[in-house]
Amino acid sequence: MYDTIENNQFPSGAAAYAGYVDGSIGNQPNYAYIVSAFPKAQHLSIALFSSDNADALDVEPGASIPSDIPAWYDRQRARGIQRPCVYASASAMNDSILPVLSGAGISRSAVRLWTAHYGEGEHICGPNTCGALSENADGTQWTPTAGGLVLDQSLLLENFFTTTTPIVTTEAELQSGQLNTGKDMLTVISVPPGTAHHIAFGADTSIQGLSPARLRVAIHDTVWHITNNVIVDSAQGLKIMAFPNPSRTGVISVIRSDAGKSQIGYVVY
Repeated sequence: MYDTIENNQFPSGAAAYAGYVDGSIGNQPNYAYIVSAFPKAQHLSIALFSSDNADALDVEPGASIPSDIPAWYDRQRARGIQRPCVYASASAMNDSILPVLSGAGISRSAVRLWTAHYGEGEHICGPNTCGALSENADGTQWTPTAGGLVLDQSLLLENFFTTTTPIVTTEAELQSGQLNTGKDMLTVISVPPGTAHHIAFGADTSIQGLSPARLRVAIHDTVWHITNNVIVDSAQGLKIMAFPNPSRTGVISVIRSDAGKSQIGYVVY
């Protein structure tokens, strides 16, 4: 898995990428970028600040602190993240974070530990590898200069992204519908903040005998993020758009920029 604050440093072809949902350094927040640029990979969202929702919480100087973890963890579980992830240096994880997790009654199997430990080569921290962690981590960021770039590289367990959430639960959380038809027609979609990361559009334009659809999509968190000429084409499959700031996304405004004849479905998840 690769992560960086500079989008031009990401290589293609990786199994997984991590990006931020907040921050203001480099290209942060850049979670939406990795989802769009690498749609076939696994994606991990990172929150620097515990007030924001994400898959992982960054615990280090300038970001969150260990005491932030329990409340943030409970909030992520409540919104459906089965194993929230905590990122920290190996030493901080061992000395400060493991005691906080234990004190909060958070079982080891219900959390992912992602450590940063440089200078020991490619490894996952644990008592039988580097010895820097008293328990085996789920992944370790082992270099900040992968390929000579400004690029963090992590080695993850094969089950890092595995969940056992029943399918029925996932379906219950999906919000779906159909866009209004007609030229310049508007569809407004409300999203409870922090409950979703993406919106996807799909249409079987070929069987309808119509040209690919064209949309203007505006996603609002604290500001509007407007994308013109979003193309929905049955030959390309689903058109997936990531929310720049999932924790604060509250509404999506979609305008038909084409003739508005094709039937287009959407799903927020």
